[in-house]
Amino acid sequence: MTSEDLDSDLESYSDYFNFLGYKYIPNYHKIIVQDFQRHVGIKADGIIGPITKGRMEVFNKDNFCPEVFEPVLGNIEDLGCYELEKYCLNQRLSGLSWAFMDAQNLNDVNVLHNIAHAILESASGTSFIARMKSNLYGFKAYDSSPYASAGKFKDYPDCINTWTKWMVENYLEDDGKYYNGNSEQGINVRYATSPIAGINKAFIVQNLRKKIGVKNDQFL
Repeated sequence: MTSEDLDSDLESYSDYFNFLGYKYIPNYHKIIVQDFQRHVGIKADGIIGPITKGRMEVFNKDNFCPEVFEPVLGNIEDLGCYELEKYCLNQRLSGLSWAFMDAQNLNDVNVLHNIAHAILESASGTSFIARMKSNLYGFKAYDSSPYASAGKFKDYPDCINTWTKWMVENYLEDDGKYYNGNSEQGINVRYATSPIAGINKAFIVQNLRKKIGVKNDQFL
């Protein structure tokens, strides 16, 4: 294989994984491929061989994880605190259903996407930054100094309320400083270094809906 052939393959893979909702970065190629393989149920070796190519022929933006493209702002879940506590919140997030519901009602932001962000960024409130700084979302936890730079909040409800308002204003409203689209794909353009964070938050949303028996296909 020539270098031109390799460059052509990487370009086609870039187009495909961006099409699925990843943030394709060549240096993270293996991580992205492994994440895709994990979600489609095959060996996560990071190599695009015949089996992986077969899965790539099957999966597209409509059947891989469409939740990565749906609106986060203005996409309200018809749920109550009971469903959230029973099916969505565990470990240190347990008991915070009212705070997440308040954030949805006050900011018009989807409660499951909000919870998914907290689950992923803080390991359900158990991460060191979450425990020491009541920071559930990795807010200002820059790669060069994640703990030192991370924002500190009074408690988890304060974090949920403050961060959600900030996220809406900066990432989800079309005049926001970091706006790249009202979706997890759009958020991940600027929010995280990780090329797989948006997809994995969206998969958490998908799994939470399965647990509570809600199928939100309005935007798929």
